Amino acid sequence: MKAIKQIIIFSVVILGTQCMSQNPIINLEDWQESIDNAYYKDGSQLLNPFVGTWVLDNGSQYLKIVFEKKEMIYNGNYYEDLLIGEFAYKENGIELANTLYKLTSLLPDTYKHSIEGNHIPFTQHSPFEAFTTDIFRLSLIMSEPNGASSNLYLRTAEVNGQEAIQIFKRGGTITKMGEDPGSLEGIIPGGYYYLIKL
Repeated sequence: MKAIKQIIIFSVVILGTQCMSQNPIINLEDWQESIDNAYYKDGSQLLNPFVGTWVLDNGSQYLKIVFEKKEMIYNGNYYEDLLIGEFAYKENGIELANTLYKLTSLLPDTYKHSIEGNHIPFTQHSPFEAFTTDIFRLSLIMSEPNGASSNLYLRTAEVNGQEAIQIFKRGGTITKMGEDPGSLEGIIPGGYYYLIKL
């Protein structure tokens, strides 16, 4: 009888420990605070419509962005699904930047991609409010080869019946705390752009 009681107690302790060690899975759109070892999952597939190759070619500017979705990436504190991207940019046929090679390179860190993020701002103010009443958008960080970084907002769109995205690239430079912002300007001018899906 004593042996059975010890087995039951041992089982309860093991099951209790396993239940407590499970990490929460939280949908990206429900993210309110960072919880160590949580998994911020794209359970509603909100990143998926942005995956693919997108191109703007208006004669004077050429911008190609390729987005991929990476799942369960660990950042040192928690896991998250991310949209990562790389780009090529030309003005008047002259290539000013091309980071597309990073998509096939083995980078030491997923966060080293030129474009990355998953933030879904649900505030009423949107940089796209002059174009649509839909406030859904993604907010990513874009780092350019010259060291400039800026916010990149994306929304899905349609242009002449073709699947597209509209992006808004902020012109300002983002720096980490303690860094000198200098006078870095982005290679890609700030503004609104429509890119068609290939």
